[in-house]
Amino acid sequence: MGNTATIHTGAWVGDTERTLTFPETWTVNTYGPKEVPKITEAQIQDAFDNPIGSARLSDLARGKQSAAIIVDDLSRPTPAAELIPFVLQELADAGVPKNEIRFVVGGGSHRPLEPEEIDKKVGADVAKKHEVTSHNFMSGDLRALGSLDSGLPIYINKVVADSEFKLCVGGLYPHGAVGFGGGAKLILPGVSGFATMFYFHTFYASRGVGNIERRGNEPDHRDAAEDVARVLGLDAVVNVTLNRKREITAVFVGDFIKAQRAGARYALETYSTQVPEEAVENTDLVIANCYPLDYDPIQAGKSLWPLRKFPNAYKVAINPATDGICYHGLFDRIDYARFCMEKARQPEQELPVPQIEGSDQILMWSEHFPVDDFYKRNNTGVLFRDWETLQNQLIEKLPDNARVAVFPNAAIQVPT
Repeated sequence: MGNTATIHTGAWVGDTERTLTFPETWTVNTYGPKEVPKITEAQIQDAFDNPIGSARLSDLARGKQSAAIIVDDLSRPTPAAELIPFVLQELADAGVPKNEIRFVVGGGSHRPLEPEEIDKKVGADVAKKHEVTSHNFMSGDLRALGSLDSGLPIYINKVVADSEFKLCVGGLYPHGAVGFGGGAKLILPGVSGFATMFYFHTFYASRGVGNIERRGNEPDHRDAAEDVARVLGLDAVVNVTLNRKREITAVFVGDFIKAQRAGARYALETYSTQVPEEAVENTDLVIANCYPLDYDPIQAGKSLWPLRKFPNAYKVAINPATDGICYHGLFDRIDYARFCMEKARQPEQELPVPQIEGSDQILMWSEHFPVDDFYKRNNTGVLFRDWETLQNQLIEKLPDNARVAVFPNAAIQVPT
């Protein structure tokens, strides 16, 4: 308690520590995930030496003449570059030809990564030595692999489908559709085609944030992703959990179901956040920091659950949205090149003078969130470009002895 809160902000662009200072008469409580230290390289190696539910990667890949390593994009905070050297060593031990090891950014229908972003994700040295491509969900040369019994048509990235060994490297983060990321999610939707993703998003039930197993009898998004991964022949995954600073806290290597479930259970343990009922009733201001999913503006929605938990409090989200591009091709129904052309023809909207009216509004502090996209998604919200202006208006609205609740990593915290 006190009148300050320390948060991190700016995933992929510095991961800066920042202290928020409030009036001296205010009381600030921080509700964060469990404090877990960064693991060592020896501990990462131990995870590769002891895979979950499968042989080690070098044994799985032995005799294979090509490999595809699928990684998530910068909308996810996974520090894949720290894991890839361990993966490459396993493939070298297996005898997979170095020039036949390719990386695919499995961003689903997100935009392709720029070269400097690829360097951040996989490491500059790896990007120089290996082919790295971003998945194009509207590509005309996807591989057709039939359909599931449910009718879901399976179209997969050609590089991935044609490779003899297939591995996903990603993170375990709370997700409304599949419970937790990781596992087969980098296959569907990660490297799937438009028709596959459309069916997936339209005709399957959501598992719900933080739910590890299916609820009910109907197949859900996680089931569909894993069924597609089986058809494709996904060999294994490398999944991680993170701490408050975006550091790796645990690594789960092995079978894409068993390793993901083990990782999800650990993620639930470390990300779970309990908020006392007394705090819910008496908090005047709640702040949801979107870190570590604060690069892509669209991901802000994953951080807003604390704002809904405190219906009577003023509500603030902190999201620098450094990427500044609100593109999700599946829902925009358009490829990225045409999206950019249409954006270029539209005049940039000026920021309206921000003014807080009441506690029912979502107030966002963001340096880069596009004005038109923000108000399209939050028609009653208010966008602020600087903290001082936002705080001064809050001081006018809140009592002298205001109580503040801060969620420093709202995007990966799970309410309990």
